[in-house]
Amino acid sequence: MIYLVSNTPYNLDEVINLKVCEVVFYKFNLNLNDFDAAVFTSKNGVNALKFNNIKCENLDIFAISNSTAQACKEFGFKRIFEGFNAHGNEFAKEIYPCLRGKKVLYISAKDTVSGLSSFLQSNGVDINTLIAYENRLLKLNLKKPEDGSIIIFTSPKNVEGFLSNFSWNDSYKAIAIGKTTAKALDFVTEAIISPTQQISECVNIAKSYKI
Repeated sequence: MIYLVSNTPYNLDEVINLKVCEVVFYKFNLNLNDFDAAVFTSKNGVNALKFNNIKCENLDIFAISNSTAQACKEFGFKRIFEGFNAHGNEFAKEIYPCLRGKKVLYISAKDTVSGLSSFLQSNGVDINTLIAYENRLLKLNLKKPEDGSIIIFTSPKNVEGFLSNFSWNDSYKAIAIGKTTAKALDFVTEAIISPTQQISECVNIAKSYKI
């Protein structure tokens, strides 16, 4: 079987969705007009704006992936740059020349693995980081995936949530949506890293390995 460990369900009969954590949004007040640009590394950053009824303004938007860029577009942003590299540290290196001289907002989760904010700051970017949400682990009352299952992980937090509910079985095959998630799978001998940060690509890889 193919298991997807993610907050985002995937509508395919062959895929079993495992939600091992939930997103909790914080309350905050924010005027986007105070900034020239905003950086989003997850669609949850956009959802945090929606949760707090923040008015959309015409900023330069830098989105790490296609799904994040789409969420920015649906919110109402117009000037959206989509990163070529959907991995936190590489994305920071890609966009920092475009952010110099701008006042930048970065909407972040409470716990992050990449050093995007510190990298941008150390390279002269006037960046303001807003901690807008967190991922809380859930306690599940489910049987662990059967031997030989293919497990797709979409974030380091989802790796943590999976391990807090199930023990790892060496017969499993792990697929990571990106390099940062792959680092959290260092206990797996041969984790597969998706070439693009999209769930659909991870599912296609999993289907190619399914017997």
